[in-house]
Amino acid sequence: MCLINMKNFIIIILVVVAGYFILNQKERWLGFYYPDGCLGCSENYIYSPKFETREQCFDWADALKIERDNPNDLFECGKNCKEQDSGMYICEETVD
Repeated sequence: MCLINMKNFIIIILVVVAGYFILNQKERWLGFYYPDGCLGCSENYIYSPKFETREQCFDWADALKIERDNPNDLFECGKNCKEQDSGMYICEETVD
């Protein structure tokens, strides 16, 4: 009986610890700016610094869009992006 209670206690502790780390993960946002709207021109992409909020990323992209004054430019912001060996980024979520 005591062994079962200890096992349940350990499982509960593991779930609580995992939940703590999942819920307290900080968001990091990265902006991707595509001059002339060219999604296939990776050599021309403009990458932002990392931001703590999506709004900061949008502000960066909006300022760049105003500065460049090109209506064909596109951008998107990605949450918790990780760069792959190929140089491409995989993000948990992207918004534009």
